[in-house]
Amino acid sequence: MKLSALLTVALLFSVAPALAQSLEELEEEIKTKRDEVDEETIVQLAEIETRDALDALLRSYERFGSIYMRREVVYQLKRFDEYPDAFEPALEHLMNVAVGDEAVELRAAALNTLGECPQNGASFLSLIVESPAANELRERAMELHVRLGGPDYSSWYRKIYERDSKKAKKEFKELEEDLEKSERGRKKNDAPPPKVPAVWPTAKLRATALGAISEELSEDDLVKAFEKDLSMSVRRTALTELASRNYDRVDELAEDMLERVNVRGTDRAFAAEVLLDARGTDAADDLIDLALKATTPAVLREAIADMLVELDDEDVNGDLAKMVGKGRDSQRVFALRATRHIDDEKLVKKVRRDLRSKEPELVIATVDALAARRDRESIEDMEKIVEKTKDDEVRAATLAALSTIYDGENDWVDRLVVMADHEDLDIGNAALNEIARLGRSNMSDLFLTKLTAQNWSTRLVALHALEAQRKVEHLEPIIDQMGKETGRMSIEFSDSLFRLTGKPFGRRQSSWKSWVTSGDDVELVPKKEVDELIAQAEERRLREVYEAKFFGIRIESHRVLFIIDVSGSMNDPVRTEYVGESGRPRIEVAKDELKKAIEALEPGALFNIMPFSGGVETWLEEGVVGTNDSTREEALEYVDRLGALGGTNLYGALALAFDDEDIDTIFVLSDGEPSVGDIIDPQLIREDIAERNQTRGIVINTVAIGGNLEVLAWLAEDSGGTHVNRD
Repeated sequence: MKLSALLTVALLFSVAPALAQSLEELEEEIKTKRDEVDEETIVQLAEIETRDALDALLRSYERFGSIYMRREVVYQLKRFDEYPDAFEPALEHLMNVAVGDEAVELRAAALNTLGECPQNGASFLSLIVESPAANELRERAMELHVRLGGPDYSSWYRKIYERDSKKAKKEFKELEEDLEKSERGRKKNDAPPPKVPAVWPTAKLRATALGAISEELSEDDLVKAFEKDLSMSVRRTALTELASRNYDRVDELAEDMLERVNVRGTDRAFAAEVLLDARGTDAADDLIDLALKATTPAVLREAIADMLVELDDEDVNGDLAKMVGKGRDSQRVFALRATRHIDDEKLVKKVRRDLRSKEPELVIATVDALAARRDRESIEDMEKIVEKTKDDEVRAATLAALSTIYDGENDWVDRLVVMADHEDLDIGNAALNEIARLGRSNMSDLFLTKLTAQNWSTRLVALHALEAQRKVEHLEPIIDQMGKETGRMSIEFSDSLFRLTGKPFGRRQSSWKSWVTSGDDVELVPKKEVDELIAQAEERRLREVYEAKFFGIRIESHRVLFIIDVSGSMNDPVRTEYVGESGRPRIEVAKDELKKAIEALEPGALFNIMPFSGGVETWLEEGVVGTNDSTREEALEYVDRLGALGGTNLYGALALAFDDEDIDTIFVLSDGEPSVGDIIDPQLIREDIAERNQTRGIVINTVAIGGNLEVLAWLAEDSGGTHVNRD
């Protein structure tokens, strides 16, 4: 045997035991420390890159209780994508986590990790797409698949695109008939036939699949997809490809979509943009006429206004200027938005007239338009509005407009300081927010005083203002107050301290106190490092082990409100996993999840329940109550009695929720678009709630059950919450 061969053998015998021992030591460390183990231990274990190492990783996953540590395992599994004896169990685990784990963060991490496995990820993603998993997971899996798949999957994409609901229903009917025949012919001791998964197509799945093959299709195929398909998502995809090819009839197709009143406002807004790109100023008159119609949804009307601002055509601007101050309130609001870029004194005089309107929406649009122009001539009228209006949203919007116009003048800041003590919470917070936005360094004493205010939302504004000032002397008061906070507010305080100092003390006040009073030089981290610290703070948050969840969304708050849709449609069944089975009523699924969440709430956590249909009620009219054995039992009994009947007054529930000043986190579950209430237009609901929340900072988490509801996704996005779509 050659010397080189002998050396190789010797090395194998010397290294293999070391590797085995190393693996054993790493796993033993994980066994002992569990979630307290350093994540580098997980990385070292994965770097061994053997089947034994993979098995150890999978065992470690089950030992961890925190989302953070489980997610670290998930991230490392992509290392095994290229190993023939390991990729299958590694990626299968990722698939199972993606479709089966309760935690939203883990499902997302597992799916995204599959999308980072170039060798075998596409195969497992296709299994998710063709499974009865939740539609939002299947749709995300398809998006990731398209990034990995390529031309080899063209025929599969075509199959997904061509299988619509009509074909699926026919398949299921035939399968049910076969199952019935099989059941009739089954003898007493025969095993029952295997269950057949009910895999439904969705509009987004089909549209994504079409997008993957759109470049291969002829213009005739794309036009057919646009004209014949019932899915607006598919039609948008086809229209996008045709527009990219400068198809000569693209404007006609866009006009067809735009004129359909049964199409969602966001889809019609997309069509309007295509039409304007194709026809230019020739399309402006038709778009204006559409925006002025009473039946036009707000999201489309606002989109058209924004497009015309960007167009900035002299003749179109002239026509729009003539509309200011005329017509219905919605028409006036449109004209104000569409002319906000025009700086003309005669026009501004017309704009000012609507400050005298009694309609809140119009007044808010007017003060916004005048603030955009820094119009000092409107100051006196705006100040009268602040003093006289009884509408909190109008007052808050006018206050913000005045602050923009005054632009930090000392007299105005002095008046804001006075208003910060206003008995109305929203006015006080709005004033405090404005002072913080102006960045006055001499306002530290005010913010330190408000840091101990009675209401949590005021303390939150003060905390963020002090953090923005970045002064060492503010650390100790923040630490002192953190010890009095619970739930979400405790997290807010500890995260602020972390972003300021980089110290990993979490919510351990004693550790913070020892450090800041140790006598050592206490310094703040450079501001340029804050973004990295924010990412680290999120990781630290995920290290916490939380039992309380609602549809997989972690409940970190100790001041939480559950808003539950109990309209008649909640009696409809959720889609079943298997052909021939009946799904449970949506209301029963919602009640089960709500009861699990209530049972897992931490002792002392404040909570309330608000069911809504055509009207709105609350479990406790006086507001949130602390969690204990008695209140928990009463709440569970209340949930058991909930039934479903009536319309969907989403806005009424959200507006009432803001009356409870103790609430810092809201969970909303609904299954349909708003149908009754003071506001039913989804875009207007979004704008109203966003306006209310400017001075409150409430996090709104949302769950859509049985449908994909834009308004719920918007509410979560605007407030920093999480949106989940359950079938």
